[in-house]
Amino acid sequence: MRKNPNEKMIGLFLLIGLIAFFGITGKFMADKIISQDDEQVVMYFDESVKGLSVGSPVVFKGVEIGKVSKIELRAALDSMDFSIPVYARMLPNQDINPWYKSYEFRKKSLDHFIEKGLRARLATQSYLTGQLMVELEIIPKAPIVLRHKKQGNVLEIPTVLSPIGELSKDVKNLPLKQITERINTILGDLERQLPQILPHFAAMSQKMDRLVSKNGPALTDVLTNLNKTLYDISNAAKSFKNVADYLERHPESLIRGKKGY
Repeated sequence: MRKNPNEKMIGLFLLIGLIAFFGITGKFMADKIISQDDEQVVMYFDESVKGLSVGSPVVFKGVEIGKVSKIELRAALDSMDFSIPVYARMLPNQDINPWYKSYEFRKKSLDHFIEKGLRARLATQSYLTGQLMVELEIIPKAPIVLRHKKQGNVLEIPTVLSPIGELSKDVKNLPLKQITERINTILGDLERQLPQILPHFAAMSQKMDRLVSKNGPALTDVLTNLNKTLYDISNAAKSFKNVADYLERHPESLIRGKKGY
C-alpha cells in the first residue's frame, strides 16, 4: 500500500528553498545595485568623458584596482557651470585600497596618498574603439582641488587634465584671431608686392643662365682640378697616417732609422 507524501516535509523544503533564493537575490541586489558608499570614491572631471562608461576600469600603475560605478552630469543654472562627477567602486582585494577598514582610516590613508600627489585622469583604454579608463598617478606638483560635498562616506580623489585635455586647453588659449590677422596682413603685402618682385626674379634667372652657359667649360675645368686636389690631399693624409702609425709602433726608428731597425 502506497504511503501518502509527507506534506509537512515538502512544505519545509519549499520554505527553505524560498528563504535561500530570496537571501541570495537580496545579497546580489545589495552588492550590485544598491550603492555602497564605503567602497566608492568620486572624481570630478573638467573635460569630456566620452568613451568612459559604467564598468570602465580604474587602474594604478597598470593594475586594475576598481571600476566605474556611476557617471553624473551636474549643472549650476545661474552660472552655467557644468561638472561631471564619476563614481568608482574600489576592489577590496588590493593592498592600496583600504576600503575594508573604518571611514576614519580610509580617509586618513587617502589624504596621505593625495598629499603625496595622487591624482586621477582620463586615459585611453583602446585607440581602436575610443574607450576610456580612469588612471591614477602620482603627480606631486599638481594642485589639490576638492569639490565634493560630503554625502555618506564617499571620498574624493582630485583630478588633472589628460594629455589631450591639456593640448585642447593650450590650443584654446592661443590668440588665434591675432595670428590669423597677422597672416592675412603678410599675405596681403606679398600679393601687392608680387607683381614687382616677379620681373626681378625672371631677370636674375636669365643672367644666371647666361653666366653658366658662357663659363661652362671654365667651371668644368675648375671642378676637375678641385676634385684632383682633394684626391691628392686624401692620399697625403693616408700616407701621413701610415707614418704616424709606424712611428707609434716603432718609436726607436727615429734614432736608428728604418734600416737600422
